[in-house]
Amino acid sequence: MGEQNKTVDILVMRAAGEIRKAAALDKKRATELSSVADYLESIVYEKELGYGEPLFPDAAVPDATPDDEIKKMMKPFKVRLTR
Repeated sequence: MGEQNKTVDILVMRAAGEIRKAAALDKKRATELSSVADYLESIVYEKELGYGEPLFPDAAVPDATPDDEIKKMMKPFKVRLTR
C-alpha cells in the first residue's frame, strides 16, 4: 500500500502545480487558486512530516434531520408573492 500512497502523493502535488499555473494565468482568481494549491500541498506535507494534528481539520458535521437539511437548502429558493 505504500507504493499506492506515493502515487497518490505525486498526483496531488502535480495537481497543485497545475493549479498554480492556472493561478498565474487567471489574475482574478489567483488568490483562490493559490489557496487551493496550498491546501493540496498541506495534505501531502502533513502526512510526510507526521504532524499530530492536521493543518486544516475536517469540519464537524452537526446532527440534523433530513427534513432540516431540506428546509435549509430550499430557503434561498423561496419566492414571496405580492400583489
